[in-house]
Amino acid sequence: MNNPLSNQTNYSCNPGSVLAVARAGRERITSLLTLALMGIACTLSPQGRAMAATLSGVSSSPVAQGTPRQAHGHPYTFWDIQEVAAYKASIAADPGLKAAFDELHANGDKRIAEAINVPAHRLEANGTWSFPDFKRGYQDASGKWNWEWDFNGTIQRRGEDVSNLGMLYALTGDEKYADFAKQILVAVADAYGYGQGSTIPDPHGYDHFEAYGFDGGDIAMFLAKACQGYDLIYNAKSLSAKDRSRIEGDLIRPLAEHLKKSTFMYTTHDRWGMVCLYGIFIAGETLNDPSLMDLALFGPGGNKDKVTGGFMDCFKPDVLREGAVWGAGTTKIDDQLAAASVLTAVAEVLWHHSVDLYGYQNAALKKSYDAALKPVAGLDAATLHALPGIDAYQYVFRHYQDQRYLSVIHQLTPAFTLAIGEHLPSLPAPETTMK
Repeated sequence: MNNPLSNQTNYSCNPGSVLAVARAGRERITSLLTLALMGIACTLSPQGRAMAATLSGVSSSPVAQGTPRQAHGHPYTFWDIQEVAAYKASIAADPGLKAAFDELHANGDKRIAEAINVPAHRLEANGTWSFPDFKRGYQDASGKWNWEWDFNGTIQRRGEDVSNLGMLYALTGDEKYADFAKQILVAVADAYGYGQGSTIPDPHGYDHFEAYGFDGGDIAMFLAKACQGYDLIYNAKSLSAKDRSRIEGDLIRPLAEHLKKSTFMYTTHDRWGMVCLYGIFIAGETLNDPSLMDLALFGPGGNKDKVTGGFMDCFKPDVLREGAVWGAGTTKIDDQLAAASVLTAVAEVLWHHSVDLYGYQNAALKKSYDAALKPVAGLDAATLHALPGIDAYQYVFRHYQDQRYLSVIHQLTPAFTLAIGEHLPSLPAPETTMK
């Protein structure tokens, strides 16, 4: 059967166009050729493939199904134009996906009729940037930090709004969803107060948000959703150049710069380390910033010859190996599968930039999902759906076509939800994605 989301289109290009691609009027310099030199299959020209193989000593023979493609213009991160078109076609033919879209649509219409609801901020006389409706974190007599999570929850919900409205705009073309998503992003940028207030907003060096319990993992989860939505609405008429500058320069970039200081993430490779890395990675992709992408892929000061951490460090045997869901962090299946799903999200983004991470090292990523089949077997549908990262089985099935994965996929309820390390947007029913 024809596969509307099979990624079969071959967008071959020369090494120069992989290294420097003009998108939306800006030149994007990436590490894609560097990844090719590591032996990751990219849609380089034959000459480019030969050069990559010569310099790396590793042939780039893809194992996964399909050919990665180069996105040109927004959207180009988790979804690209071809993905959006495939979703539109599939919604009309797939009842489960249609029901999920209808829910997304109804919730979107309800949301844009409500207030923006971003925490009100105030600059105090002493330079402190405060949110009067919320309580700051504090240390008790024993030195333990105590937090109230209402502030964090509010900001995360605004990120979710942006992601959902971005998907809705991409699928309908209705400007009202893009406009409301833009208003949320600008309001959150205003609330973040980058460069305003005292230079050290908190005695412990926290930024304005972190003083209220919004820490590294929270930043990453927000960036994943906000960048997804922003990428999808980037070309909307309601976004001006001033809006983009505000969103990128006063929200996405400073959040990413603050997040990258959390050094634990580069070599830990547990669930939350992976989530934090994704925040840096997706911000770098969205901003066309090679330094952030390199940091997330190769670690501090790392490169293809010297991987010091980051996502490429996960391909060593103690993390991805036969019989193990995930070789880092706790042994809990939910934490392991969540970590694997983050790497899968990275693979999806890179697929849209001519890089096949699915086939890298003889499909090393597949080992995680093969190993997870045993611990998830026998779980009822409700328990299975609540398992963080379980939705990623749809994505690896699309590339590996392993029929065993269908026992998991058939129990999942379609939903348009992006929550990195927890849920990925559903793909069409497997029967429509099989050859």
